Amino acid sequence: MRDLLGLLAPDIMNIIWRIRAKDPTAFADAVEFTEQHPEIWELWHTLAYAYEARGEYTAAIAALTRAIVLSPREPVSFMDRGGCALMAGHYERAMADFSLGLILCDELDWDDYREALHFLRAEAFVQLGKKAEALSDLAHVPHDYVFWTIQVRSKAELLALCGEGAASSGGMDGLERRPEEVITRESLRVPSTKGNLVFEDWAVLPESPDEEESELAMEMGTAGLEAIDAMLLKYTRDRYLKAARVIIDAAQASGVPYSDETRIRLYARRLIVLANAGALEARGNLHRPRFSEVRLPEQP
Repeated sequence: MRDLLGLLAPDIMNIIWRIRAKDPTAFADAVEFTEQHPEIWELWHTLAYAYEARGEYTAAIAALTRAIVLSPREPVSFMDRGGCALMAGHYERAMADFSLGLILCDELDWDDYREALHFLRAEAFVQLGKKAEALSDLAHVPHDYVFWTIQVRSKAELLALCGEGAASSGGMDGLERRPEEVITRESLRVPSTKGNLVFEDWAVLPESPDEEESELAMEMGTAGLEAIDAMLLKYTRDRYLKAARVIIDAAQASGVPYSDETRIRLYARRLIVLANAGALEARGNLHRPRFSEVRLPEQP
């Protein structure tokens, strides 16, 4: 199934781009692809994106529910379904999905979605008038956090809606404010509680690929690298997302395990290539995937 998804990836990317360009035929193609391969949960995400672009949030929620049935331990599915519920004004349902996503993050020991899930759930709590709960969630995100909820929101805006002032301190653990250090492969890692090294533990992506990464890129060839690019673009949205989240989503959808450090570094490297080529917009240093963001470029 992973091989099939790899073959479909360029067509999926094409559909997403056409949806953003308001091509009326793109929606029908999203439906057709999903009908042809209903066993692939990622295609249900693409269909949900197509519905969401049309403002049909109930249908998008149904598509994401099907994705969850097929692959029930994907935090991103609960985050996206909760986001659609939030846009539809179903705040209790949105809060429940964000909570389930956070539970999965704990069970899977994943950090990539935590901040977004806390931030989105804070919006749901604000809409429900539960300011204390919203403040508790906002304590888990950096003071300068900005994300799309029902509109582009900053942490300061949500704090103001809770009757609080702006955040008094950052939540970036000081990494961005620290002077650059000599970077070695070992210095990029910290011990993992799972006994191996995972992407979330990396502080900095090296400026240049090492020998293993270079050999992998040569082995994959142009077609393989283009398939990676297609998956990265598929999991990039028209709103800013953490670069780490996009990389992990694309790698996971391609069947890359967390333990395959070299391959995940290659995904991170290709994200930089896409940004340099203008295929996506970035803010922050993409060599620090946890502290930078990407989105699809705005259409003229």
